[in-house]
Amino acid sequence: MSRPPLTGRVTRAIAALVLALAGSWVSGSAAIAVTAATGQPPAGDPPVSLAITSVSPAYAKQGETVTVSGTLTNTSAAVMSGLSVQLRSSDTPFSSRALLQEYADGSYLADSPVPGAVTALPSTLAPRATVGWSVALKVSQVPMSAFGVYPLAAQADSSAVTGLTVSRTFLPFWPADQALDPQQQQIAWIWPLIDQPRQAVCAGLLNNGLAASVSSGGGLSGLLAAGSRYSDSAHLTWAIDPALLASVKTMTTPYRVGGEAGCGGVTHRASTAAASWLAQLKSATAGQPVFVTPFDDPDMAALIRSDMNADLSRAFAEGRSAAGKLLGRDFRPAAGASAVSAAAASGRNSSASLNGMAWLPDGIANYEVLEDLAASDGIDMVVLGSSTMPPSPPRNYTPSAQTTTPDGAGPPLKVLLSDDTITQIIGTANSPTDSKATAFSVQQRFLAETAMIAAEQPAVARSIVVAPPRRWDPPAGLASALLAETVSAPWLKPVSLGHLAAATHPTGQVSRLAPAAVSKAELGRPLLAQARQLDQQVRVLESIQPTPDPTLAGGVAAVESSAWRGRTGGQQASALLQQISRYLSAQEGKLTIIGPPRVTLTGLKGPVPVSISNGLDHPVRVRLAVDPGHGITVNKLPGVVTVPAGQQETIKLGVVAATVGSTTLRLRLVTPGGVPFPAQASVTIQATHYGTLALVIIIGALGVFVLTLAARALRRGRRPLRRGGPAAEPGDAPAGQQDPDSEPRGADQHHGLTAPDAADNVVARESANGHDAARAKDPDPARETDDYAWAPGRADRR
Repeated sequence: MSRPPLTGRVTRAIAALVLALAGSWVSGSAAIAVTAATGQPPAGDPPVSLAITSVSPAYAKQGETVTVSGTLTNTSAAVMSGLSVQLRSSDTPFSSRALLQEYADGSYLADSPVPGAVTALPSTLAPRATVGWSVALKVSQVPMSAFGVYPLAAQADSSAVTGLTVSRTFLPFWPADQALDPQQQQIAWIWPLIDQPRQAVCAGLLNNGLAASVSSGGGLSGLLAAGSRYSDSAHLTWAIDPALLASVKTMTTPYRVGGEAGCGGVTHRASTAAASWLAQLKSATAGQPVFVTPFDDPDMAALIRSDMNADLSRAFAEGRSAAGKLLGRDFRPAAGASAVSAAAASGRNSSASLNGMAWLPDGIANYEVLEDLAASDGIDMVVLGSSTMPPSPPRNYTPSAQTTTPDGAGPPLKVLLSDDTITQIIGTANSPTDSKATAFSVQQRFLAETAMIAAEQPAVARSIVVAPPRRWDPPAGLASALLAETVSAPWLKPVSLGHLAAATHPTGQVSRLAPAAVSKAELGRPLLAQARQLDQQVRVLESIQPTPDPTLAGGVAAVESSAWRGRTGGQQASALLQQISRYLSAQEGKLTIIGPPRVTLTGLKGPVPVSISNGLDHPVRVRLAVDPGHGITVNKLPGVVTVPAGQQETIKLGVVAATVGSTTLRLRLVTPGGVPFPAQASVTIQATHYGTLALVIIIGALGVFVLTLAARALRRGRRPLRRGGPAAEPGDAPAGQQDPDSEPRGADQHHGLTAPDAADNVVARESANGHDAARAKDPDPARETDDYAWAPGRADRR
């Protein structure tokens, strides 16, 4: 095949190149055209970042000018020039709340460039440099006419008028024509002052995180300042965790931080910021609607579903008591008739109606959980999330927040539904380090959501409950900005939570599905099972104290807190639980039984000394329990024994063995109520016949001694007495010598005769003297012989 001439080949190559360039230009033009029409920047990472940080005023009115401000940052490595910012909007408002989210995500393109609403930026912008911008938007430029929420965006353009990136927000519009004004929507804020647990089983703190939070610029300080400023105008309903108050109170005097489970650690000086915060809170909430959570804000649904209702009841009781003491008011729920019903009947709107309030973590609970709350803890009103009880059938607008559900026993349980979408929006700014742009986007979106609720059914006045995240820690200024919008927005009417609960027939209320949801973030059952064992340890330690230490129970409450929901929180809760368990085991180990390892009885019974040693820093009341071995009994066991702090108490047990042999006596300590305590000991008892044998020997020796004395006495008494005349009997001593078997006179004085022997000797002498006198009158040898024969001694010495 012959090749084409060179000239032809060059011509065709040039033509192909021209066509390619033309196609590229067309494609580029098309891309620019699409960007200009939709506001969607080309794919890929843009070379700049754009943020809207302010819209003033926050909502538009007829004939006004709105100023939109923000920042633009060069995120590329090259110097950029010829940049500009173009505002985009629409004369058509959004028709539903769902479209607000789609627009924010960029999936719903509802705006276009506003002619004349553009500003040029400085000629050059260095890499990583940031520049502020501001664009004035006249409402007539859009134009806006009907009440509602309109799209508003800022687009960064290159020098070639190519869209680089877009930042979107919303602009509510309030018409000047009063005939078109919608009904005001009642809005009730829950203002949370809830923290994570800071105390466990000791008076000290686990960490010192509260020090910064209650100081100027801290999260809790900012929430209190904003709440104090708007408490009256925004009709805030304060939700307070009593455990937070107790921890702050601890900081008002020198306090310890760290150590095992908050015991020991480093001593810190008393915090003036803590004292000031506590005083300001008491002042700000005086006479205002307030309800308190159970102590340490436990995971209520998880506890009930794990059959740990007793723990929840204790947390309610402890929380109401602690908050009442620190805030100087009564938080006990009303007895008998519902306080909410009473408030409604009297037309009152007071904080007293909130003492039976329960705010469920995540706003999620099923019917069984609510039934248990109503039955056992005096709860007559709960706050749930709106998605927990959706409308039935579904509505194309947002119904009122009030509803009811049967509690299975008494009157229906009042339910207030916080708006889940607003809660999620507020939760996106939950850190002090969040940017100004993030805070503004939340602020403006909150305003747009409330305006959209009103615009969905302008003729129907409904209610909205706003519940920020429980442990909300917003960036500086956001809390105040949200409350300021609540007070100033013409479509909103601030009321308290109690006011909504007291309404008997609220407009906009619809039927809803019964609550059936279970939160996936609940505390796990394995963790709660360990907490149950921990609670048993605490109860045992409390029961042996003359005055129970309330801080011990605080350790269990700290583990059961809703602060530990989720995977990361569960790991923190497990670590805390192990710390507390180690501490309690160490406390138990300081109470011991001290006894001899082996005791040999000199018979079948005898005493066994046992000591109870108390190494704790407080006295204890315990009983000694004995498990005797086979054939062993213990007489007279002692009752409850009080052992002073750091001392020992010795007890002597009377032990009786049935037979000779060895057996083991097991000793343990029990509480005054009989609950076993870990302290145990054992003593080996050896029973013998040594005692019986010794007694037999002693009795035998005594018998021999008595018989010997009796024999000697008989021998002396039966021997005849003679004088010098008669012949001597064989064996008698010669005349003039002492009979070796006889005792001389006065022997009773010199040889230590017993009292009977001495008396007999005296009688013998008196008898002999009497016979001498009688012999002078009647010298009858026979008579004399008879009389002398019974003399106990010899009387023939004349």
